[in-house]
Amino acid sequence: MKRSTFRPRDILNKEVAGICGVARLTDKARAAHAGELGSYKYGTDSKQDTAILSFISISAEAFQEAAMQIDNDVRLGAWVLDNSGRSDKDISTFNRKLRSWWKNKIPQDSFSKRRRELAQRKENRIQDWVYPWFWE
Repeated sequence: MKRSTFRPRDILNKEVAGICGVARLTDKARAAHAGELGSYKYGTDSKQDTAILSFISISAEAFQEAAMQIDNDVRLGAWVLDNSGRSDKDISTFNRKLRSWWKNKIPQDSFSKRRRELAQRKENRIQDWVYPWFWE
């Protein structure tokens, strides 16, 4: 059985229409159409997609059709902006909220805490495994 190697762009990517998540949505729409979505979800099955589609006021089906017909991200972005009716201020606010949500979703504190724990362990200290042979 062939494993899917599909991986959509990052949710904070603003390459399509200057709106966070639309580039990722584009990748997922095209992959869903091709049957290569893998374990990812598209459209109403994904809470992220639902929020983005709701903001741009475009259905998942209409977006997928446009993503298949328009193979250029710049032209697709122009189509999204034409059909969403969102102002630059609306987009800026949405992007800021999405970045804030994403930042709070990732447990950065636990990552930093684990990194400090590993750094404090004697076997992971650089002076214990690099310096002895370096000075000899």
